[in-house]
Amino acid sequence: MNVSEKKLTISSLANLAEILPFMLGHYPDDSIAFHCPGPNFIDGPSMTCPLPDDPAHWQQIAESAACNFMHYAQSKGQGLDCNIIIYLCREPRPGQTAEETAELLRPVADWLVNALTEHRGVPQQTIGLVAGRWWGFACDLSGCCEGEPLPALDDPNSVTAQLIRLGYSPGRRTSDIVQEFQPIDPASAPRLLQALKDEGDSYSRQRTQPAGQDAALAATRQLLEGAMRDFRDGATELADDIAARLIHGLQDNHARDHAFEFAEDDDLPHARRLWTYLARRCVAPFTGQAVPVLTALAWIAWRQDDKITARLALKQALTADPDYAMADILHDAVNQGADPQGLLAIVRDERAQRHKRTQHQDTTAH
Repeated sequence: MNVSEKKLTISSLANLAEILPFMLGHYPDDSIAFHCPGPNFIDGPSMTCPLPDDPAHWQQIAESAACNFMHYAQSKGQGLDCNIIIYLCREPRPGQTAEETAELLRPVADWLVNALTEHRGVPQQTIGLVAGRWWGFACDLSGCCEGEPLPALDDPNSVTAQLIRLGYSPGRRTSDIVQEFQPIDPASAPRLLQALKDEGDSYSRQRTQPAGQDAALAATRQLLEGAMRDFRDGATELADDIAARLIHGLQDNHARDHAFEFAEDDDLPHARRLWTYLARRCVAPFTGQAVPVLTALAWIAWRQDDKITARLALKQALTADPDYAMADILHDAVNQGADPQGLLAIVRDERAQRHKRTQHQDTTAH
């Protein structure tokens, strides 16, 4: 059963506010969200755009996001005059009240309405979501629609209650999702930090030796295979020196491509745990080494149809290295709604070709 089999009744701005995490599949911290309601409201194209911390950039971000959403909605079959719901989500900063945060967002609502109207969109409502409360920025009545709490889960008129009774749950906050692959505190892992330094030096020295790059790649591949065997068998961690060597070894694109091979259905949960584990071990000052690991994590998340985690991991990877080609390719593919089976076919072919080369080398050696 899907949501469209049950007709949801959206009868208030509060309903519009509370349905957001069901509609997007996550709650977008510090973001602009757009939605063109379909026949059952929850259907239809949606898009989110992060709001940077500095409000000085918000007008430029808002106007660009509005234009991008109109192009995206049209690519999904919506006409230029599609009706649009705008959501502005932000949590108060230290020392800031929810009311102050909502007032900061109010001009963003005006910029978005103006930009969407310019591109022939039809803004219907603009809702602010701050600290579990909602504001209706299109409402001109003083004191109305200002800071109302979101309906309680046991409210019989709550859309959230309706959806939960039907077996649905709201998506997690983006901050909670991102936390799964954030580096741990280096102060809590001095042996890991030392291993990252030592293994990094060792890896660099090996690659400068004659045939050293091939030897380093072979060693990384062997470690990858061993780590995956361990995680398939239920392991949840690696020795610090092995984790460190894998992190450095995956900087080689050939090793990263090998990592992409662990994407068959049976391997998905184990590979995801391994990449998440390694990403969390890319502690400062080695956070930049997380880029290929985050890219591998995004690939697995995409294979699991978890596009939210894929996008967030790729965003972090591209923030660290905007020129990392594989992350850029995956980012475009996920956002354009491509089928991961296409890349999986390429990965399978690469694995088959690698096995043939290995067999040929073994035969030649004998």
